[in-house]
Amino acid sequence: MSPALLLFVLVAGLLALLPVWRLRAAGWPASWLVTAWIVYGLAILTAVRLPGATRFLVPILVLAYVAPFVAGPERLTRVLRGRSEPPRPVIDVTPHPPSGLPDGSEPGHAQPEPDDVPADDADPGGTAP
Repeated sequence: MSPALLLFVLVAGLLALLPVWRLRAAGWPASWLVTAWIVYGLAILTAVRLPGATRFLVPILVLAYVAPFVAGPERLTRVLRGRSEPPRPVIDVTPHPPSGLPDGSEPGHAQPEPDDVPADDADPGGTAP
């Protein structure tokens, strides 16, 4: 194999790793990542080696190369249904009431409403007319 061809293969493989790295961040399975890397690498090699296919391959290759960087990881996961995140547990952080205070669940401990306060207790300072 000629050194120029080996250099092309090495550069194509390294260039193909960039969008695959972004797809890995989106949580794609390893088998899909290997497949995407091979497809990217072969498309890059084909675009470089075959001048007739370059006219059609370059626009497709540019779109496929840029798409993982433009779309967010959640969109990439939805597109091909990669690993989904497990549902997060609901954690109740509401503190429990102190034991000395009534919790309002017993009928004998109902708190009076502001409208239920007797008239003599409504104005403790005696300033009412």
